[in-house]
Amino acid sequence: MNVTKDVIIDLYPLYADQECSADTRALVEEYLRANPAHAEELRRVMGTQLPGTKLPGASLEETRALREARRRVRWRATVMGLAIFFSLCPFSVEHVDGKTHWLLIESPLSAAAYAAVGLVLWTIYFKMRKRSNSL
Repeated sequence: MNVTKDVIIDLYPLYADQECSADTRALVEEYLRANPAHAEELRRVMGTQLPGTKLPGASLEETRALREARRRVRWRATVMGLAIFFSLCPFSVEHVDGKTHWLLIESPLSAAAYAAVGLVLWTIYFKMRKRSNSL
């Protein structure tokens, strides 16, 4: 099958946004290498950089802000996961040799310790959430 300029024009927005498959990407790049005049025209029309040219990077401050936001979201998700785990631990059960053992009944001090850790983690989580909503 012969790939025409119209097919490449249709595929180029997907290619430029890097939303196409590797095969489509290879097809577009091969066509652009074989037809440099069309490649220049597409670059001009689409206003997008071609392969091998350097894309303008985001500012250093934007990059730092994004990394900080991702770090905070990751940390908040970790705290929430631990809070859920420690909140549910006092209600854990174990079934051994036909007997059911409840942590809350058999070891109330351990259950209280787990609940206290869960309460502290929930407090930290909601403070983190309030802080991020106020920013």
